[in-house]
Amino acid sequence: MPRMAWSRWIFVFLALFYVLPFWIVDYIPTVDGPCHTYNAWILRQHGNAEDFPLFQRYLEINAKPYPNWLGHGVMALLMFAVPPLVAEKILLSGYVLLLLFGLRYLARSVRPDQGWLSFLAFAFPYNLTSQFGFYNFSLGVALLPWILGLWWRRRASPTPGFAVKINLLLWLCWLSHIVPFALSLLAIGVLWLATIRRETWRRHLRHVPILLPQVILPLWYFSAQGAATRASRWPFEMALGYFLNMGVLLSFSPDHLWFARTMAVLFAVLVLLTLWRGVYRDRRLREEDAFFLLGLLLIVVYFLSPNAVGGGTMLKMRLSLFPWLLLIPWLSPRLGRRAQAAGLAVLVLLAALNLSYQIRWYHRLDGEMARFLAGLESVRPNSRFVPLLFEHNGRSSQFPIYTHAADYAALEKGLVNWDNYEAAVDFFPTRFRASTPPPPVQRIGADPETLVASWQGRVDYVYTWRMPFGDPLAQSLGRHFARISDQDGGVLWEARSPLQP
Repeated sequence: MPRMAWSRWIFVFLALFYVLPFWIVDYIPTVDGPCHTYNAWILRQHGNAEDFPLFQRYLEINAKPYPNWLGHGVMALLMFAVPPLVAEKILLSGYVLLLLFGLRYLARSVRPDQGWLSFLAFAFPYNLTSQFGFYNFSLGVALLPWILGLWWRRRASPTPGFAVKINLLLWLCWLSHIVPFALSLLAIGVLWLATIRRETWRRHLRHVPILLPQVILPLWYFSAQGAATRASRWPFEMALGYFLNMGVLLSFSPDHLWFARTMAVLFAVLVLLTLWRGVYRDRRLREEDAFFLLGLLLIVVYFLSPNAVGGGTMLKMRLSLFPWLLLIPWLSPRLGRRAQAAGLAVLVLLAALNLSYQIRWYHRLDGEMARFLAGLESVRPNSRFVPLLFEHNGRSSQFPIYTHAADYAALEKGLVNWDNYEAAVDFFPTRFRASTPPPPVQRIGADPETLVASWQGRVDYVYTWRMPFGDPLAQSLGRHFARISDQDGGVLWEARSPLQP
Protein backbone atom coordinates (compact mmCIF):
# COMPACT_ATOMS: atom_id res chain seq x y z
CA MET A 1 0.00 0.00 0.00
CA PRO A 2 1.41 3.47 -0.88
CA ARG A 3 2.88 5.58 1.87
CA MET A 4 0.17 7.02 4.17
CA ALA A 5 -2.56 5.74 1.78
CA TRP A 6 -4.11 3.84 4.66
CA SER A 7 -5.12 7.21 6.16
CA ARG A 8 -7.77 7.47 3.45
CA TRP A 9 -9.53 4.39 4.78
CA ILE A 10 -9.32 5.67 8.34
CA PHE A 11 -10.93 8.89 7.10
CA VAL A 12 -13.78 7.02 5.40
CA PHE A 13 -14.36 4.78 8.43
CA LEU A 14 -14.38 7.72 10.86
CA ALA A 15 -16.61 9.81 8.59
CA LEU A 16 -19.26 7.09 8.52
CA PHE A 17 -19.22 6.94 12.31
CA TYR A 18 -19.62 10.72 12.48
CA VAL A 19 -23.28 10.49 11.45
CA LEU A 20 -24.04 8.14 14.36
CA PRO A 21 -25.41 10.80 16.77
CA PHE A 22 -28.37 11.45 14.46
CA TRP A 23 -29.37 7.79 14.37
CA ILE A 24 -29.27 6.94 18.08
CA VAL A 25 -32.05 9.41 18.98
CA ASP A 26 -35.70 9.91 18.14
CA TYR A 27 -35.48 13.71 18.18
CA ILE A 28 -32.41 15.65 17.09
CA PRO A 29 -31.74 18.28 19.80
CA THR A 30 -31.22 21.47 17.79
CA VAL A 31 -32.88 24.88 18.07
CA ASP A 32 -34.31 25.65 14.62
CA GLY A 33 -34.15 22.11 13.24
CA PRO A 34 -37.70 21.09 14.24
CA CYS A 35 -39.08 24.20 12.54
CA HIS A 36 -37.24 23.43 9.29
CA THR A 37 -38.46 19.83 9.34
CA TYR A 38 -42.03 20.97 10.09
CA ASN A 39 -42.04 23.43 7.18
CA ALA A 40 -40.57 20.79 4.86
CA TRP A 41 -43.50 18.57 5.90
CA ILE A 42 -45.88 21.41 5.02
CA LEU A 43 -44.25 21.54 1.56
CA ARG A 44 -44.70 17.80 1.20
CA GLN A 45 -48.34 17.74 2.34
CA HIS A 46 -49.57 21.10 1.11
CA GLY A 47 -51.63 19.59 -1.67
CA ASN A 48 -53.01 16.84 0.59
CA ALA A 49 -56.08 18.73 1.84
CA GLU A 50 -57.87 15.50 2.73
CA ASP A 51 -55.41 14.47 5.46
CA PHE A 52 -53.93 17.87 6.34
CA PRO A 53 -56.58 20.49 5.54
CA LEU A 54 -55.13 23.28 7.68
CA PHE A 55 -51.83 23.51 5.80
CA GLN A 56 -53.53 24.63 2.60
CA ARG A 57 -56.04 26.83 4.44
CA TYR A 58 -53.53 28.89 6.40
CA LEU A 59 -50.24 28.59 4.52
CA GLU A 60 -48.96 29.01 0.98
CA ILE A 61 -45.80 28.03 -0.90
CA ASN A 62 -43.30 30.81 -1.50
CA ALA A 63 -41.86 29.52 -4.79
CA LYS A 64 -39.41 32.36 -5.42
CA PRO A 65 -35.73 31.27 -5.56
CA TYR A 66 -34.78 32.62 -2.16
CA PRO A 67 -31.89 31.16 -0.19
CA ASN A 68 -33.08 28.60 2.40
CA TRP A 69 -34.78 26.42 -0.21
CA LEU A 70 -32.29 23.58 -0.53
CA GLY A 71 -32.65 21.91 2.88
CA HIS A 72 -36.44 22.22 2.86
CA GLY A 73 -36.72 20.96 -0.71
CA VAL A 74 -34.46 17.95 -0.12
CA MET A 75 -36.34 16.96 3.02
CA ALA A 76 -39.72 17.41 1.31
CA LEU A 77 -38.61 15.07 -1.50
CA LEU A 78 -37.24 12.53 0.96
CA MET A 79 -40.58 12.59 2.80
CA PHE A 80 -42.22 10.94 -0.19
CA ALA A 81 -40.24 7.83 0.75
CA VAL A 82 -39.52 8.06 4.49
CA PRO A 83 -41.11 9.64 7.60
CA PRO A 84 -40.23 13.28 8.39
CA LEU A 85 -37.84 12.54 11.26
CA VAL A 86 -35.94 10.03 9.12
CA ALA A 87 -35.74 12.59 6.28
CA GLU A 88 -34.19 15.05 8.72
CA LYS A 89 -31.58 12.48 9.77
CA ILE A 90 -30.73 11.67 6.15
CA LEU A 91 -30.30 15.38 5.38
CA LEU A 92 -27.98 15.93 8.35
CA SER A 93 -26.02 12.77 7.59
CA GLY A 94 -25.56 14.06 4.06
CA TYR A 95 -24.39 17.43 5.39
CA VAL A 96 -21.75 15.82 7.63
CA LEU A 97 -20.40 13.58 4.87
CA LEU A 98 -20.52 16.41 2.31
CA LEU A 99 -18.52 18.68 4.60
CA LEU A 100 -15.94 16.08 5.65
CA PHE A 101 -15.24 14.75 2.17
CA GLY A 102 -15.45 18.25 0.69
CA LEU A 103 -12.70 19.51 3.00
CA ARG A 104 -10.58 16.48 2.16
CA TYR A 105 -11.20 17.08 -1.56
CA LEU A 106 -10.14 20.71 -1.22
CA ALA A 107 -7.08 19.91 0.90
CA ARG A 108 -5.85 17.29 -1.55
CA SER A 109 -6.61 19.58 -4.49
CA VAL A 110 -4.21 22.18 -3.10
CA ARG A 111 -1.64 20.04 -1.22
CA PRO A 112 -1.86 16.43 -2.50
CA ASP A 113 0.99 15.36 -0.23
CA GLN A 114 -0.64 16.71 2.95
CA GLY A 115 -3.87 14.71 2.96
CA TRP A 116 -3.42 13.73 6.61
CA LEU A 117 -4.22 17.33 7.58
CA SER A 118 -7.73 16.88 6.18
CA PHE A 119 -8.49 15.11 9.49
CA LEU A 120 -8.78 18.62 10.92
CA ALA A 121 -12.19 18.60 9.22
CA PHE A 122 -13.63 16.39 11.97
CA ALA A 123 -13.62 19.36 14.36
CA PHE A 124 -16.27 21.20 12.34
CA PRO A 125 -19.47 19.23 11.53
CA TYR A 126 -20.98 19.64 15.03
CA ASN A 127 -20.27 23.34 15.34
CA LEU A 128 -22.50 25.90 17.05
CA THR A 129 -24.34 26.92 13.87
CA SER A 130 -25.23 23.34 12.93
CA GLN A 131 -26.32 22.61 16.52
CA PHE A 132 -28.56 25.67 16.34
CA GLY A 133 -30.26 23.91 13.47
CA PHE A 134 -29.14 26.26 10.69
CA TYR A 135 -29.57 23.46 8.18
CA ASN A 136 -29.46 25.55 5.02
CA PHE A 137 -26.44 27.53 6.16
CA SER A 138 -24.68 24.28 7.04
CA LEU A 139 -25.38 22.85 3.59
CA GLY A 140 -23.88 26.00 2.07
CA VAL A 141 -20.78 25.61 4.24
CA ALA A 142 -20.47 21.99 3.10
CA LEU A 143 -20.74 22.99 -0.57
CA LEU A 144 -18.05 25.68 -0.33
CA PRO A 145 -14.98 23.35 -0.28
CA TRP A 146 -16.33 21.44 -3.29
CA ILE A 147 -16.74 24.73 -5.17
CA LEU A 148 -13.23 25.93 -4.35
CA GLY A 149 -11.66 22.51 -4.90
CA LEU A 150 -13.23 22.26 -8.36
CA TRP A 151 -12.19 25.80 -9.25
CA TRP A 152 -8.62 25.21 -8.05
CA ARG A 153 -8.23 22.00 -10.05
CA ARG A 154 -9.57 23.58 -13.26
CA ARG A 155 -8.23 27.11 -12.82
CA ALA A 156 -5.69 26.78 -15.63
CA SER A 157 -8.10 25.23 -18.16
CA PRO A 158 -11.71 26.38 -17.66
CA THR A 159 -13.64 24.17 -20.08
CA PRO A 160 -17.39 24.26 -20.90
CA GLY A 161 -17.87 21.20 -18.68
CA PHE A 162 -16.20 23.03 -15.81
CA ALA A 163 -18.48 26.06 -16.45
CA VAL A 164 -21.59 23.89 -16.07
CA LYS A 165 -20.32 22.20 -12.90
CA ILE A 166 -19.17 25.35 -11.11
CA ASN A 167 -22.39 27.21 -11.88
CA LEU A 168 -24.56 24.32 -10.72
CA LEU A 169 -22.62 24.11 -7.44
CA LEU A 170 -22.87 27.86 -6.91
CA TRP A 171 -26.62 27.86 -7.60
CA LEU A 172 -27.05 25.06 -5.07
CA CYS A 173 -25.03 27.14 -2.63
CA TRP A 174 -27.29 30.14 -3.32
CA LEU A 175 -30.37 28.04 -2.61
CA SER A 176 -28.73 27.02 0.67
CA HIS A 177 -27.70 30.33 2.20
CA ILE A 178 -26.51 33.71 1.04
CA VAL A 179 -23.46 33.90 3.35
CA PRO A 180 -21.53 30.83 2.08
CA PHE A 181 -22.60 31.75 -1.45
CA ALA A 182 -21.16 35.27 -1.13
CA LEU A 183 -17.98 33.96 0.49
CA SER A 184 -17.58 31.35 -2.27
CA LEU A 185 -17.58 34.11 -4.88
CA LEU A 186 -15.25 36.25 -2.75
CA ALA A 187 -12.86 33.32 -2.33
CA ILE A 188 -12.85 32.58 -6.06
CA GLY A 189 -12.16 36.25 -6.73
CA VAL A 190 -9.19 36.33 -4.37
CA LEU A 191 -7.77 33.08 -5.69
CA TRP A 192 -8.30 34.27 -9.27
CA LEU A 193 -6.35 37.48 -8.67
CA ALA A 194 -3.61 35.65 -6.77
CA THR A 195 -3.02 33.08 -9.50
CA ILE A 196 -3.19 35.26 -12.61
CA ARG A 197 0.03 35.21 -14.62
CA ARG A 198 1.31 37.31 -17.51
CA GLU A 199 1.70 34.27 -19.77
CA THR A 200 -1.77 32.85 -19.00
CA TRP A 201 -3.90 35.95 -18.45
CA ARG A 202 -6.01 35.45 -21.59
CA ARG A 203 -7.00 31.94 -20.51
CA HIS A 204 -7.52 33.20 -16.96
CA LEU A 205 -10.03 35.78 -18.19
CA ARG A 206 -12.37 32.98 -19.29
CA HIS A 207 -13.44 32.68 -15.66
CA VAL A 208 -15.21 36.06 -15.86
CA PRO A 209 -17.92 35.10 -18.39
CA ILE A 210 -18.14 31.63 -16.84
CA LEU A 211 -19.14 33.11 -13.46
CA LEU A 212 -21.19 36.02 -14.82
CA PRO A 213 -24.53 34.14 -14.45
CA GLN A 214 -24.01 34.21 -10.67
CA VAL A 215 -24.90 37.93 -10.50
CA ILE A 216 -28.49 37.33 -11.62
CA LEU A 217 -30.04 35.94 -8.45
CA PRO A 218 -28.25 38.32 -6.04
CA LEU A 219 -29.33 41.33 -8.11
CA TRP A 220 -32.93 40.11 -8.09
CA TYR A 221 -32.79 39.35 -4.36
CA PHE A 222 -31.41 42.71 -3.23
CA SER A 223 -33.70 44.66 -5.53
CA ALA A 224 -36.66 42.79 -4.01
CA GLN A 225 -35.51 42.98 -0.38
CA GLY A 226 -34.15 46.51 -0.24
CA ALA A 227 -31.59 47.70 2.27
CA ALA A 228 -30.94 46.14 5.64
CA THR A 229 -32.84 47.73 8.49
CA ARG A 230 -31.21 46.33 11.62
CA ALA A 231 -27.66 45.76 12.78
CA SER A 232 -25.94 44.92 16.05
CA ARG A 233 -22.24 44.63 16.84
CA TRP A 234 -19.91 42.96 19.30
CA PRO A 235 -17.18 44.77 21.24
CA PHE A 236 -13.77 44.07 19.72
CA GLU A 237 -12.53 42.22 22.82
CA MET A 238 -15.52 39.89 22.70
CA ALA A 239 -15.02 39.15 18.99
CA LEU A 240 -11.29 38.55 19.51
CA GLY A 241 -11.80 36.14 22.40
CA TYR A 242 -14.51 34.25 20.55
CA PHE A 243 -12.34 33.80 17.47
CA LEU A 244 -9.09 32.87 19.22
CA ASN A 245 -10.88 30.31 21.41
CA MET A 246 -12.72 28.89 18.38
CA GLY A 247 -15.98 29.50 20.22
CA VAL A 248 -17.92 28.34 17.17
CA LEU A 249 -16.92 24.76 18.06
CA LEU A 250 -18.82 24.88 21.36
CA SER A 251 -22.24 23.30 21.37
CA PHE A 252 -24.15 22.03 24.37
CA SER A 253 -22.19 23.20 27.40
CA PRO A 254 -18.99 25.00 28.49
CA ASP A 255 -17.34 21.68 29.28
CA HIS A 256 -16.59 21.42 25.57
CA LEU A 257 -14.27 24.45 25.76
CA TRP A 258 -11.22 22.21 26.17
CA PHE A 259 -11.80 20.80 22.70
CA ALA A 260 -12.21 24.22 21.06
CA ARG A 261 -9.06 25.57 22.71
CA THR A 262 -7.08 22.45 21.83
CA MET A 263 -8.05 22.85 18.18
CA ALA A 264 -7.14 26.55 18.30
CA VAL A 265 -3.67 25.72 19.67
CA LEU A 266 -3.24 22.97 17.08
CA PHE A 267 -4.13 25.34 14.24
CA ALA A 268 -1.72 27.96 15.62
CA VAL A 269 1.16 25.44 15.72
CA LEU A 270 0.45 24.25 12.18
CA VAL A 271 0.21 27.82 10.87
CA LEU A 272 3.55 28.77 12.45
CA LEU A 273 5.26 25.65 11.10
CA THR A 274 3.86 26.30 7.63
CA LEU A 275 5.01 29.93 7.70
CA TRP A 276 8.48 28.94 8.92
CA ARG A 277 9.13 25.95 6.69
CA GLY A 278 7.04 26.85 3.68
CA VAL A 279 7.48 30.61 3.37
CA TYR A 280 10.32 32.03 5.47
CA ARG A 281 12.85 29.24 4.86
CA ASP A 282 12.15 28.99 1.13
CA ARG A 283 11.82 32.78 0.83
CA ARG A 284 9.30 32.55 -1.98
CA LEU A 285 5.56 32.45 -2.39
CA ARG A 286 3.60 29.73 -4.14
CA GLU A 287 0.11 29.80 -5.63
CA GLU A 288 -1.15 27.79 -2.63
CA ASP A 289 -0.26 30.70 -0.34
CA ALA A 290 -3.30 32.49 -1.76
CA PHE A 291 -5.35 30.45 0.72
CA PHE A 292 -3.41 32.04 3.58
CA LEU A 293 -4.18 35.51 2.20
CA LEU A 294 -7.81 34.44 1.81
CA GLY A 295 -7.90 33.28 5.45
CA LEU A 296 -6.51 36.65 6.58
CA LEU A 297 -9.12 38.48 4.50
CA LEU A 298 -11.93 36.43 6.02
CA ILE A 299 -10.62 37.23 9.49
CA VAL A 300 -10.90 40.92 8.62
CA VAL A 301 -14.43 40.34 7.31
CA TYR A 302 -15.29 38.61 10.58
CA PHE A 303 -14.10 41.52 12.73
CA LEU A 304 -15.70 44.22 10.57
CA SER A 305 -19.07 42.51 10.22
CA PRO A 306 -22.06 43.12 12.50
CA ASN A 307 -23.50 40.21 14.45
CA ALA A 308 -26.98 40.77 13.02
CA VAL A 309 -28.14 42.63 9.94
CA GLY A 310 -31.51 42.69 8.19
CA GLY A 311 -33.16 39.33 8.78
CA GLY A 312 -29.91 37.50 9.57
CA THR A 313 -28.71 36.72 13.08
CA MET A 314 -25.60 35.17 14.66
CA LEU A 315 -23.52 36.45 11.74
CA LYS A 316 -20.30 36.61 13.79
CA MET A 317 -20.60 32.96 14.74
CA ARG A 318 -21.22 31.99 11.12
CA LEU A 319 -18.33 34.04 9.74
CA SER A 320 -15.89 32.77 12.37
CA LEU A 321 -16.04 29.31 10.75
CA PHE A 322 -14.63 30.22 7.37
CA PRO A 323 -11.06 31.38 8.14
CA TRP A 324 -10.34 28.09 9.91
CA LEU A 325 -11.88 25.99 7.14
CA LEU A 326 -9.95 27.73 4.38
CA LEU A 327 -6.65 27.50 6.21
CA ILE A 328 -6.77 23.69 6.05
CA PRO A 329 -5.80 23.43 2.33
CA TRP A 330 -2.91 25.88 2.86
CA LEU A 331 -1.30 24.13 5.83
CA SER A 332 1.96 22.35 5.00
CA PRO A 333 4.23 21.91 8.04
CA ARG A 334 6.46 19.48 6.08
CA LEU A 335 6.74 16.88 8.78
CA GLY A 336 8.59 13.61 8.35
CA ARG A 337 6.81 10.30 7.96
CA ARG A 338 6.88 9.45 11.67
CA ALA A 339 5.81 12.96 12.68
CA GLN A 340 2.91 12.80 10.22
CA ALA A 341 1.82 9.46 11.65
CA ALA A 342 1.94 10.92 15.16
CA GLY A 343 0.02 14.00 14.04
CA LEU A 344 -2.57 11.82 12.37
CA ALA A 345 -2.97 9.77 15.55
CA VAL A 346 -3.57 12.96 17.55
CA LEU A 347 -6.20 14.17 15.07
CA VAL A 348 -7.99 10.80 15.07
CA LEU A 349 -8.00 10.76 18.87
CA LEU A 350 -9.46 14.29 19.04
CA ALA A 351 -12.10 13.36 16.45
CA ALA A 352 -13.07 10.27 18.46
CA LEU A 353 -13.31 12.27 21.70
CA ASN A 354 -15.46 14.90 20.00
CA LEU A 355 -17.74 12.21 18.58
CA SER A 356 -18.16 10.57 21.99
CA TYR A 357 -19.05 13.96 23.47
CA GLN A 358 -21.74 14.52 20.83
CA ILE A 359 -23.17 11.02 21.31
CA ARG A 360 -23.42 11.53 25.07
CA TRP A 361 -25.27 14.82 24.74
CA TYR A 362 -27.57 13.67 21.94
CA HIS A 363 -28.61 10.68 24.03
CA ARG A 364 -29.19 12.82 27.12
CA LEU A 365 -31.16 15.57 25.38
CA ASP A 366 -33.28 13.12 23.38
CA GLY A 367 -34.96 12.10 26.64
CA GLU A 368 -35.61 15.73 27.53
CA MET A 369 -37.14 16.41 24.11
CA ALA A 370 -39.42 13.39 24.54
CA ARG A 371 -40.61 14.66 27.96
CA PHE A 372 -41.34 18.08 26.48
CA LEU A 373 -43.35 16.62 23.59
CA ALA A 374 -45.31 14.28 25.89
CA GLY A 375 -47.33 17.30 27.04
CA LEU A 376 -48.75 17.68 23.51
CA GLU A 377 -50.05 14.12 23.16
CA SER A 378 -53.66 15.15 23.93
CA VAL A 379 -53.82 17.69 21.09
CA ARG A 380 -56.30 16.64 18.43
CA PRO A 381 -54.92 16.29 14.89
CA ASN A 382 -55.52 19.16 12.46
CA SER A 383 -55.76 21.78 15.18
CA ARG A 384 -54.24 25.23 15.74
CA PHE A 385 -52.00 25.86 18.70
CA VAL A 386 -49.57 28.27 20.34
CA PRO A 387 -46.56 27.19 22.43
CA LEU A 388 -45.58 29.64 25.19
CA LEU A 389 -42.17 28.80 26.64
CA PHE A 390 -40.87 30.31 29.85
CA GLU A 391 -37.73 28.19 29.68
CA HIS A 392 -35.91 27.22 26.50
CA ASN A 393 -32.95 25.28 27.88
CA GLY A 394 -32.76 21.60 28.70
CA ARG A 395 -32.39 20.65 32.34
CA SER A 396 -28.89 19.30 31.86
CA SER A 397 -27.72 21.83 29.28
CA GLN A 398 -27.61 25.56 28.67
CA PHE A 399 -28.63 24.89 25.07
CA PRO A 400 -32.14 26.14 24.08
CA ILE A 401 -33.43 22.86 22.65
CA TYR A 402 -37.10 23.58 23.44
CA THR A 403 -37.36 26.76 21.34
CA HIS A 404 -39.07 25.08 18.37
CA ALA A 405 -39.34 21.52 19.67
CA ALA A 406 -43.17 21.70 19.58
CA ASP A 407 -42.93 21.56 15.77
CA TYR A 408 -42.10 17.85 16.00
CA ALA A 409 -45.61 17.31 17.44
CA ALA A 410 -47.07 19.76 14.91
CA LEU A 411 -45.86 17.82 11.91
CA GLU A 412 -46.99 14.47 13.30
CA LYS A 413 -50.53 15.74 13.93
CA GLY A 414 -50.87 18.19 11.02
CA LEU A 415 -51.12 21.17 13.37
CA VAL A 416 -50.82 24.83 12.53
CA ASN A 417 -48.27 26.38 14.87
CA TRP A 418 -49.01 30.09 15.03
CA ASP A 419 -45.49 30.65 16.34
CA ASN A 420 -43.97 29.35 13.09
CA TYR A 421 -41.36 32.06 12.61
CA GLU A 422 -40.43 30.89 9.09
CA ALA A 423 -43.95 31.36 7.76
CA ALA A 424 -44.07 34.91 9.14
CA VAL A 425 -41.23 36.17 6.89
CA ASP A 426 -40.35 35.99 3.20
CA PHE A 427 -37.03 34.15 3.50
CA PHE A 428 -38.37 30.59 3.52
CA PRO A 429 -40.42 28.31 1.23
CA THR A 430 -43.63 28.53 3.29
CA ARG A 431 -45.52 31.55 4.60
CA PHE A 432 -48.84 32.41 6.16
CA ARG A 433 -51.50 33.51 3.72
CA ALA A 434 -52.21 37.23 3.72
CA SER A 435 -55.88 36.40 4.34
CA THR A 436 -55.05 34.41 7.49
CA PRO A 437 -52.26 36.24 9.35
CA PRO A 438 -51.07 34.66 12.60
CA PRO A 439 -52.63 35.98 15.83
CA PRO A 440 -50.29 38.10 17.97
CA VAL A 441 -48.02 35.93 20.09
CA GLN A 442 -44.75 37.73 20.71
CA ARG A 443 -46.08 40.50 23.00
CA ILE A 444 -47.96 38.17 25.30
CA GLY A 445 -46.28 39.51 28.43
CA ALA A 446 -47.40 43.12 27.87
CA ASP A 447 -51.16 42.60 27.92
CA PRO A 448 -51.99 38.90 28.32
CA GLU A 449 -55.75 39.33 28.81
CA THR A 450 -56.32 41.27 25.59
CA LEU A 451 -54.11 39.00 23.52
CA VAL A 452 -55.54 35.74 24.90
CA ALA A 453 -59.07 37.02 24.34
CA SER A 454 -58.19 37.83 20.71
CA TRP A 455 -57.24 34.20 20.14
CA GLN A 456 -60.84 33.03 20.42
CA GLY A 457 -61.80 31.06 17.33
CA ARG A 458 -58.21 31.03 16.06
CA VAL A 459 -56.36 29.01 18.70
CA ASP A 460 -57.57 25.56 19.73
CA TYR A 461 -54.74 24.78 22.19
CA VAL A 462 -52.10 26.61 24.16
CA TYR A 463 -49.06 24.78 25.51
CA THR A 464 -47.24 26.51 28.35
CA TRP A 465 -43.85 25.20 29.37
CA ARG A 466 -42.63 25.80 32.94
CA MET A 467 -44.79 28.85 33.50
CA PRO A 468 -43.94 30.35 36.93
CA PHE A 469 -46.49 29.89 39.70
CA GLY A 470 -48.80 32.90 39.95
CA ASP A 471 -47.95 34.30 36.52
CA PRO A 472 -50.76 36.70 35.37
CA LEU A 473 -50.99 34.78 32.11
CA ALA A 474 -52.45 31.77 33.94
CA GLN A 475 -55.54 33.75 34.97
CA SER A 476 -56.11 35.01 31.43
CA LEU A 477 -55.72 31.54 29.99
CA GLY A 478 -58.06 30.11 32.62
CA ARG A 479 -60.87 32.43 31.51
CA HIS A 480 -60.74 31.33 27.90
CA PHE A 481 -59.08 27.88 27.96
CA ALA A 482 -59.54 24.75 30.07
CA ARG A 483 -56.49 23.15 31.62
CA ILE A 484 -56.62 19.55 30.35
CA SER A 485 -53.18 18.12 31.19
CA ASP A 486 -50.21 18.93 33.35
CA GLN A 487 -47.04 16.87 33.29
CA ASP A 488 -43.39 17.58 33.99
CA GLY A 489 -43.73 21.36 33.62
CA GLY A 490 -45.84 21.33 30.47
CA VAL A 491 -49.48 22.42 30.75
CA LEU A 492 -51.93 21.97 27.87
CA TRP A 493 -54.93 24.30 27.62
CA GLU A 494 -57.93 23.72 25.33
CA ALA A 495 -60.27 26.47 24.10
CA ARG A 496 -63.52 26.71 26.08
CA SER A 497 -65.62 28.39 23.36
CA PRO A 498 -66.90 26.45 20.34
CA LEU A 499 -64.20 26.27 17.70
CA GLN A 500 -64.75 28.25 14.55
CA PRO A 501 -63.61 26.95 11.17
